Amino acid sequence: MSLNSQVTQRRETLEKEKANIAKRYWNNEAVETLVSDLSSLMDQLILEAWHEQISATQDIALFAVGGYGRQELHPGSDIDLLVVAKNPKKHSRAIELFLQNVFDLNVEVGHAVRDLSGCVNECKADITVATAMFERRQLAGDTTIEVAIGQALTQKKVWPAEKFFAAKYQEQVDRHKQFDDVDYNLEPNIKASPGGMRDIHTTLWICNRNFGTTDIYQLVELGVLTEEESKWLFEGRRFLWWVRFGLHLIAGRKEDQLHFSRQRELAQRLGFVDTDSQMGVEVFMYHFYRHVLALTEVNGILVNYFQEKVETAKREKIELINERFRLVNNRIDAVHKNVFKESPSALLELFVLMAQREEDIEVKVSTIRLMRESLELIDDNFRKNPENTRLFLTLLKAPYTVVTQLIRMRKYGVLGRYLPEFKQIIGQMQHDLFHIYTVDAHTMKVIRNMREFRYKWAEEIFPIAHYCSNTIPKRELLYIAGLFHDIGKGRGGDHSTLGSIDARKFCELHNLNQADTDLVCWLVERHLYMSSASQNQDIYDPDVIQAFAAEVKSEMRLNYLYALTVADINATNPNLWNSWRASLMRHLYSETRKYLRLGGNNAMDREETIAAYQESAMDNLQSIASETKIRALWQNFDDDFFLRHTTDEISDISRQLLEHDHKQGPFVFMSPVDLTYLGEGATQIYILSEDKPKTFAATVVCLTQWDLSVVDAHINKAVNGLIFNTFAVLNADGEPVDQDKNLRNEIVDKVKATLVAPSPRTDGATRRVPRQLRELPWPTEVSMETDEEGLSTKVNILAADRPGLLANISLLLIDLELELSSARITTLGERVEDVFLVTDVHGNAITDKAQLYNLENALRQQLDHSMGIGENTLSTLNGSKV
Repeated sequence: MSLNSQVTQRRETLEKEKANIAKRYWNNEAVETLVSDLSSLMDQLILEAWHEQISATQDIALFAVGGYGRQELHPGSDIDLLVVAKNPKKHSRAIELFLQNVFDLNVEVGHAVRDLSGCVNECKADITVATAMFERRQLAGDTTIEVAIGQALTQKKVWPAEKFFAAKYQEQVDRHKQFDDVDYNLEPNIKASPGGMRDIHTTLWICNRNFGTTDIYQLVELGVLTEEESKWLFEGRRFLWWVRFGLHLIAGRKEDQLHFSRQRELAQRLGFVDTDSQMGVEVFMYHFYRHVLALTEVNGILVNYFQEKVETAKREKIELINERFRLVNNRIDAVHKNVFKESPSALLELFVLMAQREEDIEVKVSTIRLMRESLELIDDNFRKNPENTRLFLTLLKAPYTVVTQLIRMRKYGVLGRYLPEFKQIIGQMQHDLFHIYTVDAHTMKVIRNMREFRYKWAEEIFPIAHYCSNTIPKRELLYIAGLFHDIGKGRGGDHSTLGSIDARKFCELHNLNQADTDLVCWLVERHLYMSSASQNQDIYDPDVIQAFAAEVKSEMRLNYLYALTVADINATNPNLWNSWRASLMRHLYSETRKYLRLGGNNAMDREETIAAYQESAMDNLQSIASETKIRALWQNFDDDFFLRHTTDEISDISRQLLEHDHKQGPFVFMSPVDLTYLGEGATQIYILSEDKPKTFAATVVCLTQWDLSVVDAHINKAVNGLIFNTFAVLNADGEPVDQDKNLRNEIVDKVKATLVAPSPRTDGATRRVPRQLRELPWPTEVSMETDEEGLSTKVNILAADRPGLLANISLLLIDLELELSSARITTLGERVEDVFLVTDVHGNAITDKAQLYNLENALRQQLDHSMGIGENTLSTLNGSKV
């Protein structure tokens, strides 16, 4: 058989056997068997290629390294090979032909050719090379070379155990930083994320360098791992192998990033089905995160184990805390192994003791293991014990590291045992872009935000939250509300209501008085109220403020609610909190507080408020224009303009308009850099121009081309054939327009040019939709209704936010021959809720039900099409309760 025929035959064998292994995988065969079989298959084919080219049995050897060396091959894994020869040049041509034959198998190959001294020098210089060499597996050749390598790489000569541990630990720290040290990434990297496969490798590499083995059973026998930890390691590794193997098959290549689309596909193919309370993909990822949490814990235990081993080589510093605990080299330690059995309350006391010390204290590995062995002591009687409820409240009131201790309690299983409801949300995620953390990780971040609001540095970033946090009388009530605000998720039903029920039981069990209990339960039940009101209601309307204040009832409750809301938003997704959203929250807070301080007695209604602002502004303007001229100008403004602006702002904009010569073109004015205009959170663009077709759409397209997002807009038909529009815009970073005067002038000039064009251009609105938005599309909802007077038709659009969305909607309205009368744009978070008032081309409302139905469908289908959502996708999403 010719060489080419042999290569072809090997390639065909590989493809055939890989297809068979894939079939076995989807038939649910054990993944350990598949990984081993794939590695054995590759051994067979590589050895055939080796023996074809290299007949020598002396002075040259072939090794598998990396994952292949560990016999952990997945369908897309690299094949890492090392050729070691006493004189590599002597075999150079044969080695070259061998490697070419391996490349011809259509696999990713990593390779190195070295002599013995080269192996040692590379190992000394590079910890990554050293790690690969330490887990080499000889495939063929001279066995004396393996012996020589082993002797050359002994701990005394290359990377002693202590030095190796320090290097691998730093390597892990650096890698974790790339993922913000979060083991609950929304789209985790199976290999590199905290708690992923690389953490398993790091754990076993360190063990191998210290004890000469990576065998988990042997590590248990040596006392390095407990039986429980070995189970976590086995099951976690098996699960990650299972997921990675399937991910490679679906992707058709090496792929370690678990993107949303892959999560859904894997969940479906692996048999995770939707339930009434959860999507199948959420169940799948719940299992994923639970294993990751366990693997993170095993990794942390072993890291601490070796750190303690290094520390004990030095003189121990011991400080007795009480009869149950002591500090050993700044690590808290139980004084004897029966501490928790004799004093079960010590399971909480330990964390209280750490939270009462300013210095950073770790927990001894032996004590962590004792805690785990004692978790069954935390039962109903334990939870009802007054000493334990006192200790838990003491922890929440502690001056230091409260969140750190809660996170440790979660890791060690104490928090889930003490709060059984909390255990249910550990690893619970929501399959959307809005919530980027699991519920338990999000909860910890909420409480951390609450704690940080107290600090001086937070005053500049979160001034009102800083004030509220330092004003509320009992911070522990805020933390309790944070603990329970999302605890009802994943159970079906309204999570706010379920959480409020759980919170009441907790408060009563912990002997909180009735007022404190009612406050906590109200905060949990209404934790979304302030955020929803600020973005969905006209918070510049006094009636809305009055209704909100009636619900809040007191300034103290307002302070608690504001702090909880801001902490929650920033812990849900940091991108949600921008200057615009901050301005809305600030306005709602300040106006509600003003109303509550006045007691509602002196609060003016809508008409009185408008009249007051107009009278005040009129006094400022009378020196430049008559009252008749000023009121004629104000006919262009709707009521919202006067409710949303201060007297100075109304006066300034009016003055600009009165001085503008409309014969010279449209009026376009951008709010000053100092942001003295609306809400201090977005740049306002005011436009008074001739009312022409496509004016609104063309303006939006123009702003889109400058990477400006319209977060709010008011469109009002004005008198004398003019139209007055207001746009609130943010740049791509979620901030107001930069103070660069040239940039601002360019934007204004571009808008003016767009408005004066005989037929304003509306092309160029298309923007690339980010991958995550395409993979987690939110089907558009459209509803249309005509008012009772039959004057106009309201179009309500709820859609996933995306680049250029408002421009697309505007153009669609033109295509559907709908004339825009006014619009209210609310663009916050991952979704938009926009309301448009439209008429037909003759200025009449649409009253025909069939026509309304057709228009609704046309808008919905076109907007979904722009996201790449087809009928099949919609069916899947609807079936998955998105």
